[in-house]
Amino acid sequence: MEIWQALLQRANYSFNHNLWAQAEEYYHQAIECLEEKWRDDIENVALLQAWVGAFHHLAILYEEQSKPRIAFRYLQIPHQRMTEISQHPAYSDEFQFIALRFLKSTLTPLLEFSKKHPACDSCLASLQKMAVEVAARQPILH
Repeated sequence: MEIWQALLQRANYSFNHNLWAQAEEYYHQAIECLEEKWRDDIENVALLQAWVGAFHHLAILYEEQSKPRIAFRYLQIPHQRMTEISQHPAYSDEFQFIALRFLKSTLTPLLEFSKKHPACDSCLASLQKMAVEVAARQPILH
């Protein structure tokens, strides 16, 4: 088992037992570990998926603690990163496609979050516009 996997297991265990500070620390450590491994293997889908998941778990953790601004930020970070990857020529077409598919999984929580926690009109409009753009960019597979 990789270190980042063990850290995520500890984080999830702590989260499930409402040990917020402990869970937060483990998620942050896991993210650091994932980012370090990612530098050496920038197109590793498993690392990408775990990294996005760790940020989403942090967002849930902060939302559970009634800290919606921080939670929203932890939803934005992976969404912004997937946007960058899906458009950056340094990545292979295949990995850009994967990032594009991940955009949907990062955008949906942002839209759901903004329903529960009011966002400014321009932020909400921007998210909704992005949802339309992401849907339009999804290739049709036959």
